[in-house]
Amino acid sequence: MKKAVDFLKELCTFPHRGSATEEEKKAGLWIKERLEGLGYRVIVQEFWATRDNFYLLPVQVLLLTVIGGLISLFSGFWWLSLIPLAYGLLLLFLEVSGWELDLTLSPRLKSQNIYTLPEKLPSRLIVVSAHYDTQRGSFIFHPLMVPRIPLLFAFSYTGLGLTLLGIVFKLSGLFNLAFWFLLAGTSLSFLVFLLFLLSWMTGRYTPGANDNGSGTALALFLAQDYKVNRKEYPSDTEILFLFTGNEEGGTKGMKAFLKKVSGELPAEETKFIVLDNLGTGKVTFLSGEGMILYRRAGRELLEIARQLQKAYPEAVQEQKNLLLPTDSLPVAAKGFQTISFLGKDERGMLGNYHYFTDVFENVDQDLLGFEEDFFREYLKKVASFN
Repeated sequence: MKKAVDFLKELCTFPHRGSATEEEKKAGLWIKERLEGLGYRVIVQEFWATRDNFYLLPVQVLLLTVIGGLISLFSGFWWLSLIPLAYGLLLLFLEVSGWELDLTLSPRLKSQNIYTLPEKLPSRLIVVSAHYDTQRGSFIFHPLMVPRIPLLFAFSYTGLGLTLLGIVFKLSGLFNLAFWFLLAGTSLSFLVFLLFLLSWMTGRYTPGANDNGSGTALALFLAQDYKVNRKEYPSDTEILFLFTGNEEGGTKGMKAFLKKVSGELPAEETKFIVLDNLGTGKVTFLSGEGMILYRRAGRELLEIARQLQKAYPEAVQEQKNLLLPTDSLPVAAKGFQTISFLGKDERGMLGNYHYFTDVFENVDQDLLGFEEDFFREYLKKVASFN
């Protein structure tokens, strides 16, 4: 049997797997070939979606904020500012909610999901998922900058909030106070808009060994192990292995998968396990998803993860959530049980996050070896849970 590190080494021969790029498509076909080689029936699901949303969604929301602020400051028809501001708020809400509707103004490009078909229609289904695309790295993700990314988002929300308060004051007839709030909010939004725009324009795609070559390699290892040791799992339970494209563009692959198949899945008996960034740090499971709208992880999935945490207290930890969503957010929004596992240090930092140092040599191979056994044990416990 191949080890996870063997799959990862092969996957890292691609220079990158940027969302909705030709390299992502080639990597998807590589995954398809590996799954077919293991004896699976494989589906390639193509879909259209935006990409680079980490940069281009804030660019659009902040630009709409600036336009709304300028209209309110300098136009006699200041109430028209409500149109761009409302649209910006809608874009932001849709992103943090995990819903599949996308109203952003970016062009749509083709990406694809790769997933296996169960041998039979099961009464219980486990979906093991990992995204295989990579993000565009930039100076925002320099190791010295990463701890300050929450501050960057705080500035974004502050600019939007000040602008909205200015509108409220104007509606209340407090025009002098409204002017200073609008000026401050518009100016701050414009500065952060320039920062996101410049980082997007100067960025390039990362190799993605940890994010998320590590999760992809572990999912392939588990797919291989499941084929070899199928008799060790309950007969009424099947495991579907899902490799999503364009996760870095706003969990677009998972949203496309759910749009296609969620109506066919038994809501109470389908559980999702998301593997992401597992090449450094400790095995970390998240107790929930979402920065603004918080959605808890599946009760049973959390219970089993906490049992294993007690068995491996030095290697496994629990943390609340991430600043940015994983593929679990749209799953939870659809009402399915889900949990995300990542490799994080005690401070909650991901190794070489979205940066050019995310190469094969910087992945902890001993950690991957531990995770092979850990996730094999976790899967069996989930499959056998009553």
